[in-house]
Amino acid sequence: MGRIVDYNLTEELAHGTYVSCLARELARELGKSEEEQYKLALAGLVHDIGKLKLANYIYGEKKIESPLVIEEMKYVRMHSMLSYGILREKGFDEYILTAVRHHHENYDGSGYPDNLEGKAIPESSRILRVCDVYAALTSDRPYRKRFSDDEAMGLMIDEINHFDMQIFLAFERVVHRIGADFKVTFPDSDDTLLAELENDLKKEIKDGND
Repeated sequence: MGRIVDYNLTEELAHGTYVSCLARELARELGKSEEEQYKLALAGLVHDIGKLKLANYIYGEKKIESPLVIEEMKYVRMHSMLSYGILREKGFDEYILTAVRHHHENYDGSGYPDNLEGKAIPESSRILRVCDVYAALTSDRPYRKRFSDDEAMGLMIDEINHFDMQIFLAFERVVHRIGADFKVTFPDSDDTLLAELENDLKKEIKDGND
């Protein structure tokens, strides 16, 4: 057995920033309001914050057969609920809480935490789902190198039953338009709220290591 994931706040915020930017572009492509674009961007930024509480417990096989399997491993499946709880305590609004709680639900009902299916999954979560998978696949991980944009889209098409087809097609248009070198400004956020969240999480991680 070997450690395959080593979470830290900087890496999670880097991933969150990527998801945030993609979510905002996708929301714009889908014709969402500026307010909803902003909320999706913020939800994308903090959607995985609960993984930090699992940092000391994430172990697994060194060799992973499928590049998508690691994103769904059983021992990290509580992180969406942990994220939801942390953000609720910090006063994030219900739209963001709902988006984060269900961002690992699959359109075919095979996701978690509640095995929601189809349109029963909040649209905000269906948007985050596509962006989160793509961001993960096109980023370097401790257990593999990043996939190219075309490779990532191909892998997602192989698992197309996980995604809302309308949202996925809109996401394809976004990826085609922005290309591999897409860069956007870090989304606006409540700096005070995020700073407090960061300090609290650092304290919890330190306490857990003592």
